[in-house]
Order: sequence, then C-alpha cells, then structure tokens
Amino acid sequence: MPAAIKWSEMDWEEVNEHISRKVVMEDRLMMVLYRFDPHQAWPAEMHEAEQGGYILQGKIELSLPAEGKKILLGPGDGYLIGTKVAHSWETLEEETVLLDVFSPPRKELFQKKFAPKATEKSPGEAE
Repeated sequence: MPAAIKWSEMDWEEVNEHISRKVVMEDRLMMVLYRFDPHQAWPAEMHEAEQGGYILQGKIELSLPAEGKKILLGPGDGYLIGTKVAHSWETLEEETVLLDVFSPPRKELFQKKFAPKATEKSPGEAE
C-alpha cells in the first residue's frame, strides 16, 4: 500500500443497500471510509482493536453504555474508543460519511462483509 491514499480515486464497495465503504490496510493499521444512509443503527459491539474516527459529513449519536453516555458528533468531531469498550451509534437525518481507524486491523470485517447486524431505524423510533 502506498503512503498516499487518494480516496477520490477509489470505488465505493457496497456493504448493504444502506452502507458503502472504502478500505485501506497495512499490518497494524486499518482505515475505513464509510458512507451511511440516514437513520442507520449500529448495534452494540466491542472488539480487541482500538478505534478512532472522524466525522466528515452528517451526524452520529455515539453511545457508550458503560459510561452511560450518548454523544452527538458532527463534521469535524472525532472519537477514540479503547480496546474492548462497548459502543454503538446511529446516523441521524442525513447521509453520513466518516473515517474509522482500527489498530490492529479488524480482518473479520472482510469475512463478515461488515455491518451484518446494522439496521435501518425509523425516525423517532424508541430504543
């Protein structure tokens, strides 16, 4: 993988009808550029990899159940999630584009085609 990444020259890979991604990976670092339709709910998960992210477009509500927190993040905001920390999130009213970074890489995301349990959430739907 070259040092320079030209996201605009990469094709979007469909994960499902509401989510697409672009992925680059080295031995110890993985970056995933995601594009989500509005009202997508990501189920609670935890994993060995540390995770960081940056919101480029749209908004997400990040949930950290162990801390009892829900945090609204928009363009220019980011997050850091430690190893084995439960988290979930959902997109809001508009298309959302975010960059996720994992160390070490989450190779299972390729085997499962990632987001197998992500669901569409109706506006105003209770949790």
